[in-house]
Amino acid sequence: MIRPRWDVLDTGFGTAREASRDTAQEQMVERVRLRLTDYNGSWDQDLDAFARMTAALVAALGKPTDRKPGAHPEIHWAGADTTLVLEGTGGSVYLELATNNRLALDEELRQLDEEELL
Repeated sequence: MIRPRWDVLDTGFGTAREASRDTAQEQMVERVRLRLTDYNGSWDQDLDAFARMTAALVAALGKPTDRKPGAHPEIHWAGADTTLVLEGTGGSVYLELATNNRLALDEELRQLDEEELL
């Protein structure tokens, strides 16, 4: 069950004056992220939901292209331009569709943060 509190999607249309050809900027949605569960820290329920969602996605999409085990496991199904990511956070399970460019930038930032900690 999904109970969104709020959603905002900037379509880039704005008002008629803002949408004129001279002032409009090209915008693209780089990421859509859905929270599938929220168990407030219940690792067993989160892990069970993650495993069941993984099985359903494998049945529908086939073998994943990448698996990242750990405290916050991720499973990826990469396409030409976008990647579907299933992520477990230890209390919630998220399903995300992101551009491959966005994911590459996220990974670069993660590596920079790790280097700063060393």
